[in-house]
Amino acid sequence: MRVVVVSSVELDRGQLAEHVAPEDELFVVVPAVQQSRLQWLANDEDDARAEAESVGEAIERAAPADAASIDVKPDLPRQLVLDAIAEHRPDRVVVALREGEEATWLEEGELEELPNEIDGIPLVHVRV
Repeated sequence: MRVVVVSSVELDRGQLAEHVAPEDELFVVVPAVQQSRLQWLANDEDDARAEAESVGEAIERAAPADAASIDVKPDLPRQLVLDAIAEHRPDRVVVALREGEEATWLEEGELEELPNEIDGIPLVHVRV
């Protein structure tokens, strides 16, 4: 099974094991959301990308399957989900984002914007 994890936060092995099996082909996509509106407008995303890379590496270490790739992108999480579906043609997408006061302005409300399925591909929402 091909599984895409789109996450702005580190997930532990237990959280990942619920949705990713050791034999799955895993793709990790991390939105670079740790930036202010000014940084985002100025495309000053180096620090946000570094933080996102760290999150992606932590997810790969915690996952029961080895990641085929880890991608860091500056787009909104819902756009990353659409792009990941088009690029990887997964059987399932796992989306994990912070909510409430913990959420950055780029991820705030993004889980609510995503349906439970896109083009027949189920989306699993993990609330963090």
